[in-house]
Amino acid sequence: MTEAMTTDAKATIIMTARDRFSMAVRALNEIAEVTARPYELIYVDGGSPKHVAEEIRAVCEKNGFRYLRYDHFLAPCQARNIGLRLSATPYVVYCENDVLVTGGWLANLVKCAEETGAEVVQPLICQGTPLHTEIHQAGGNFTDDMDAFFNGTEDQRRLSDSHLWHQGEQVGDVELSRTETQVTEVHCFLVRRDAFEWLGEFDENMPCSKDHVDFSVNVWSKGGRIMLEPTSVVTFCVPSRVHPVEPMDRAFFLLRWSPKWQRQSLSHFQKKWKLENDPYFDRYLKLTGWRYREGVAKPLIRKIPFVGHSYKVQQAGSLLLMPLLKFVGARLADQQGQDYRPSDGTPPPASGVTDKKSASAAA
Repeated sequence: MTEAMTTDAKATIIMTARDRFSMAVRALNEIAEVTARPYELIYVDGGSPKHVAEEIRAVCEKNGFRYLRYDHFLAPCQARNIGLRLSATPYVVYCENDVLVTGGWLANLVKCAEETGAEVVQPLICQGTPLHTEIHQAGGNFTDDMDAFFNGTEDQRRLSDSHLWHQGEQVGDVELSRTETQVTEVHCFLVRRDAFEWLGEFDENMPCSKDHVDFSVNVWSKGGRIMLEPTSVVTFCVPSRVHPVEPMDRAFFLLRWSPKWQRQSLSHFQKKWKLENDPYFDRYLKLTGWRYREGVAKPLIRKIPFVGHSYKVQQAGSLLLMPLLKFVGARLADQQGQDYRPSDGTPPPASGVTDKKSASAAA
């Protein structure tokens, strides 16, 4: 088993895949170029295409980062836990591989944690282009009544959908300050490492949907705090025409957002937090296909000559493609079952490891 790193750095960045691989090299290079040392970085690679894996490994070797390669896909919570077990710094900072950072982002997260004592700190997360100008999320709530959520009856416990404060607004139009928030997104966030001793690891029974809410509820349920630090700015590159789901991404994307994985996550979340009577989940389950439609179906239809950009053609084509995409996603989820199991606390064996002490060693 690979041992945890020992270091004088305050923070270890753990980079994992959200739902694709095509932006990984750019995002990793961006961190290396603009992030002031010292820090450690662990890239947990679950099943990226070989040519992408080779580029990621090369960037890691060049910059003294640790690289772990798994030949099968990893669900996000599984990848985060693998990285956590290999870290040894006071702070762990999770960053997904489609997030682009700005100068000072890491130092400002650490500064906020040290000045406030918060267990979790989230940066200001932007979206779209130009980069770092439009807000994706600047904090939010998982419930409108915290006391009822934790202490009320099952009919009083309600999840709210107000976890995306200021989404779509321009950064320059909003006055933001360091503040407490109920929810952190998992695109990028800092956690005080010793907090995991009482928080426990990320719940691997949730392979996709609502893992960020589950983590946030867990923090609050155990007396922790989450802070928004708006002087730390990053951009989540939402799958779009500017940052599309590429052909190399489709298999993982279809697995990551498969209705089967989403139902598994939501069902576990409901039972865990005693939300079986909350109508929120019935509404949400009707929306499980939208990422397939926007990320895969419509982009494929737009490639059809002459008619592909027609709204009606896209709507009709999506209706025809969705059953096939859901079938493929379900098959991928079934195949992944043998690789995706909640772990026993021991990282599964990696097929390759690169760090600054060893260019290529077996895990």
